[in-house]
Amino acid sequence: MLRNILIFTTVSLLWISCAERDKTGKVLDTITTGEITIAVEEGYKPVIASCIDVFDSIYRTAKINPRYVSEGEAVNALIQDSVQVIIIGRQLTSKESEYFQSRGFSPPTTAIAYDALAIILHPENQDTVLTEQQVQSLLSGKTTTWKEINPKSALGNIQLVFDNPLSGTLRYVQDSIIAGQELSKQASALKSNAEVIEYVSKNKSAIGIISANWISDTDDVGVQKFMREIKIADVAKETGKEGYGPYQAYLATGDYPYKRTVYIINAQARRNGLGAGFASYLAKDGQRIMLKDGLLPANAVTRLIKSSR
Repeated sequence: MLRNILIFTTVSLLWISCAERDKTGKVLDTITTGEITIAVEEGYKPVIASCIDVFDSIYRTAKINPRYVSEGEAVNALIQDSVQVIIIGRQLTSKESEYFQSRGFSPPTTAIAYDALAIILHPENQDTVLTEQQVQSLLSGKTTTWKEINPKSALGNIQLVFDNPLSGTLRYVQDSIIAGQELSKQASALKSNAEVIEYVSKNKSAIGIISANWISDTDDVGVQKFMREIKIADVAKETGKEGYGPYQAYLATGDYPYKRTVYIINAQARRNGLGAGFASYLAKDGQRIMLKDGLLPANAVTRLIKSSR
């Protein structure tokens, strides 16, 4: 036993003495060792929290500290260098990329999964299939009451709620769904996806727009609780056509329209840092966690079975 301790101590001391250091003498992180803080779009908290737990358990000398924030806050933190790794639902813009190029490098950007926007409703709402045109109309404020969607509806004015004013969800709506039109004046933003779910569960006329990752892992006890409190709307291309939900299989087939790619962006200038190690893990072994969590893996062959409807 004493011999093993001495061997371990000797190896540790050798590693510390040979480890790469910064200008102050501090030991730098490597692909599988050290500690870093990353910023994660709050919509992806369920799956990334699971990935971090597994990564840290495999690499005991590594520690990933996540900050779950809005997309806007994550990008700002990257630009301001308060974090060097972020996970968001888009790539850097041309202007953001130019900033890093002016510093002499381009942050590697790795696709790790496909997520979707989910449209959630109060459990007593009977209008559970919306067309793409109806979704665009209610998001842009052209449709403001439930009777405009269904003349027989007993519900009143539509209350549209998002997770955060700086979220990737809201940005996706503005860029990809209403495409330059003004957002509905009936829209408001809360602070998180969980708050949107709670609000919709208590307000019959509400529509919530959240990251599908918050309701995608049907084996999770928390997700099962959420699903008892809300309904998920299906989306059809047009009236009379079949609607599809934000589920793994329909992201793979392209039947669900509001699909988005999740990226890890690593602005660590060193190629052998912990950011690169975590990005590699997410793009390879972490794909099994993406699959289990109900997202569509970006880099893995998957076998998806459509459920009977």
